Amino acid sequence: MTRVGEGLFAAVLDDLCRHPPGRRRRLSNVELSAAIRDRGGDIGHAYIAQLRKGQKDNPTRQAIEDLAGALGVHPAYFVGGRRELAEGERPTWRHEALRTLFETTQGAVSPEDVAGAISANGRFGSISASYIRELLNGVSDNPRLKHILGLSEHFDVPPAYFFDDRLARWVDTERADLVQLRELGVVEFVTRLAGKVPELSQQTRRATIQAIADALEPGKYEGWFIQRDGDPR
Repeated sequence: MTRVGEGLFAAVLDDLCRHPPGRRRRLSNVELSAAIRDRGGDIGHAYIAQLRKGQKDNPTRQAIEDLAGALGVHPAYFVGGRRELAEGERPTWRHEALRTLFETTQGAVSPEDVAGAISANGRFGSISASYIRELLNGVSDNPRLKHILGLSEHFDVPPAYFFDDRLARWVDTERADLVQLRELGVVEFVTRLAGKVPELSQQTRRATIQAIADALEPGKYEGWFIQRDGDPR
């Protein structure tokens, strides 16, 4: 699979047009454009052709959603997420996603910090602090693909986080657990646990965190003390 940000969007779109869900024959750019118009969107067939070839590689999130809707797939699929839609599911841009990431990041972080880091990295172009504030405040809600990829890389979450409620619930739980562990002061354990996250169920991890929290509760183990030589008694 092509890495997110390195031609994945074009590859996914082209494959979906060649093998559209629920159809036996290919879907032409003209047909896809018409299907998008029928749904209230507006993407020309020439632009679709450029997207499929990778000649254009920075569609807006609205264009991503319009394409996904017309093709009958989850918009997260264009950025490495799941393809299938749950029954009755109508996914769209998760307006609260970016604010949640800011709130659950260790230490104080500002739009200037994030914008500076993404722009300095350069992999996904540049972004301004003022635009990040607009996204945070809901003034803007139509970021381009490269902005989405840049933000996801900076906050170390899958790009699909911005579209997929189901994935977001899992990611938010992971981040909340790590924040709690950091607040408990068990930094070394957090580092080791982070490396073990894929191997642990959320139930196991949460039970571990609760055990640590109980152990660190003041007065819980008053009978323990440490001798000068470091041996517990």
